[in-house]
Amino acid sequence: MSNRVYTYVKITELKKASFFSQIAALPQLTMSLEMARSMAFDMRIFQRNIMGFSGFLQRLFPGWNTSGQRFAYITVLNHFLRDKIRSAKDKSERDWLFGCKKNLYFAINNVIRLEEARIRPEDIQDPSRDIRLFVEMWKKLENADDSIHNFRNRLVELQDADVFSDAVNKIFKFHGRKQIVWHGFQFLTPIQQYVFDCFGHAGYDIYALIQDEEQYPYANQIWEYLYDHKNGFPEKKMWIRQDADIKINPLGEIFETGEKTSASNISIIKYNNTVEFIEDIPRIKEAGYYIYCADDRAANNMLKDYYPEQYETRNLLSYPIGQFVYALHRMWDEDLQGIVLSQNGLRKCFASGWLSSNGKSSVNFTEDLERLLPYFEGCYTVDEWKACLDNFTDACHNAVDVFTVQADDPEDKRKQETLGNPLRYFSAFSINESHIAEVMDIIDQLIRMAKALFGGNEPVSIHEHMNKLDGMLYMHKGMPKELYLEEREKVKQIFEALESEKVRDFLCYPGDLAAALLSFMGGRTDDEEQSHAGLQTLVFNIFQVEAAPIAAKEKVHICLADISRLPGAAGKYGWPLDEDVLLTIAECNKNTYLNNWIKNNRLTPLSNRYYLYTALKNKDVEISWIQKQGEKLYSPSPYITLLDKLSDTQIRGTDARLQELPYVAGIYPHKHLDCSFDIRDNEKMYEHDAKLVYSLCPMRFVYEYVLGDSSAYRSEYQQNRAIVRLIQIFNKLLKGKYTIEQIAGQVFEIFPNIRKAEKRQMRDDAARWPVMEPDDAYTAYKDKNYTNYRLNLTFLDERIYEQARKNAVMLMSQEGRRGIFYDRGQQTGSRNCEFCPHSVYCMSALYGIDYKGEQG
Repeated sequence: MSNRVYTYVKITELKKASFFSQIAALPQLTMSLEMARSMAFDMRIFQRNIMGFSGFLQRLFPGWNTSGQRFAYITVLNHFLRDKIRSAKDKSERDWLFGCKKNLYFAINNVIRLEEARIRPEDIQDPSRDIRLFVEMWKKLENADDSIHNFRNRLVELQDADVFSDAVNKIFKFHGRKQIVWHGFQFLTPIQQYVFDCFGHAGYDIYALIQDEEQYPYANQIWEYLYDHKNGFPEKKMWIRQDADIKINPLGEIFETGEKTSASNISIIKYNNTVEFIEDIPRIKEAGYYIYCADDRAANNMLKDYYPEQYETRNLLSYPIGQFVYALHRMWDEDLQGIVLSQNGLRKCFASGWLSSNGKSSVNFTEDLERLLPYFEGCYTVDEWKACLDNFTDACHNAVDVFTVQADDPEDKRKQETLGNPLRYFSAFSINESHIAEVMDIIDQLIRMAKALFGGNEPVSIHEHMNKLDGMLYMHKGMPKELYLEEREKVKQIFEALESEKVRDFLCYPGDLAAALLSFMGGRTDDEEQSHAGLQTLVFNIFQVEAAPIAAKEKVHICLADISRLPGAAGKYGWPLDEDVLLTIAECNKNTYLNNWIKNNRLTPLSNRYYLYTALKNKDVEISWIQKQGEKLYSPSPYITLLDKLSDTQIRGTDARLQELPYVAGIYPHKHLDCSFDIRDNEKMYEHDAKLVYSLCPMRFVYEYVLGDSSAYRSEYQQNRAIVRLIQIFNKLLKGKYTIEQIAGQVFEIFPNIRKAEKRQMRDDAARWPVMEPDDAYTAYKDKNYTNYRLNLTFLDERIYEQARKNAVMLMSQEGRRGIFYDRGQQTGSRNCEFCPHSVYCMSALYGIDYKGEQG
């Protein structure tokens, strides 16, 4: 074997190298997919004979380490651990197993890597319980299907020189020569080392092609570990180098001389927080920069929800159809082994628009759903939801219908509702009557879908399950055809990944399949080394920066360059492995590739040093870091500090959100309320209730009478207080015909989810709280008199009501009207906001609520 090492100074200069003709016609394996694509684009002689190593591996080992295979593995291990948890002897063991279950994806990654290193479960003799459980999981995967055994058999097959030559000749055109170029490999992973050895055993010469300059040995130190005599390559002095002018590299100069240098092509940006970085992305992209990061997974997780259009893969959760499929599969509860329904899941399904009723999309009913959900507080299982739905239907027919108003004029109907319907104060009963049946129908549709998907909890093939799901994603009335086609295209990647012959007939329980699908959609099943490998992504791994002169046209932005990521610590290991465990295994198993894994992880800092140095060869480079991420403060990378201290570039802050004082001072104040408005000029439009509301808080008046939102209470706290007031009003009007306990019993039937302890408290409160006595007993409207005791529901606290009456007197004078403004506690001790039905979303509220949905 006559291996060689060729070096060049920059990928755009490669075709000018004197040795270019020696390698141009040879097949070429690149470490990164980006490099393969860029070279094929820029140097057409390489087209159809150049390939990234990951693609080459899939051709050699069809079906190995695919999304479909990982999907099947998750279903197997999910079921295995669920059985373990069920049979656990005590709480501590169950808690430990639940913790292990969270590391499922690390375990699968480690099984795949150990198999590629030619390690077997029986090679591991560690006594710790984490390792013992991991070995059990591995053996479970061994027997789940043929994928592991097929991979092992293929490893043995390819060791035959003829079989290997035949396989690679189907992939590359060798033109009768046994020579191949390996481009950009700093070190070899276990499976790369195996393939490297197979080429050597089959008599192929390997020509290494790397980017290296003798002028900067410290920056290029990474190449010394692979390309030496021990690995079959010539000594460094025998490397074949490109004869070219080497431009000054700021970082290289600092490493070698320690003296100050010029860095005119470099800008260093400090973002004060994550938001500043996210908001600067449009500027970075519009300027033509490609973004790279040593921790691309973290960077993409940070950005993908803000810029989903930038991602080709695994952005399903950023689209309505993805949220719908995700929420649908979260309806299976593994612990209960049954179908459940969460309020946040309902929100996502309604907002997706993939449900409808009577030709109307569920998007039209999201506000109605929000009003309805407090009624179902505490419901989780389908049986609980159905029971509550039945109670709600009965309440609508037997109680709400009593107060139904028939009127053609919308304003007339609103006034009658305001004056005569006490149940309108409760969000669930404030919904438009015509919408109630449609909302209930959509919820019922969702439950039927879940039952069809999960059935009787019997094993089902992945293909059958996906066919059921496919049938549910149809175009319903009211959905634009263009939107339907676009969304279906987005979800197609799920079906394509799971239609492989290797996994489509794999049998598993619906709950395990649901868990796997949720992981797949969240991108958690990806191998970290292969994630975001395609071109359609926002942030590339830094190892792809070698191709930047072509792909990025020499405009590079290195982000998240903080001390924790650059140069970076030695590579980490996922659960349950660490370096000591691997060293012990390697010591007892000599004929494996495990040492490659260990050595490679140790070289991560050297690798990142080289990549940052390489990035600075481009004409226009930005390096940035975020000083405060969450609650943590991060220092810049030592490389940034070196450039700041020893070059003519300086750290600068971002311009995002930075406004000069004269500009801010010159902004004309925005009027939130029209000071010229006089409620007395609108006597016919606004009744007595409106005047009281206006005099207490104009913002509440805006929400209830200008924007048209009813004063319906949504929070449990406010609704419970309103129920007490409702009991008191009925007691006053019935004048002792029934006891408070009897009245409360009737009211509680309308609200069945009130807990026993709360019912006792409400009865006590109804008996002891003072009832606000109105100035006049009735309000006359048309041919009816409406009790003014209703104001006890409008103002839940007697002190608020008294303040409203007092403020209403101010309406009589112009000076008094100037003193009316929204009350955040000055007069009412914060009770106004506390009991206001709009405090959830009012920007002037003292107690604004920041809603947080479910996690994960």
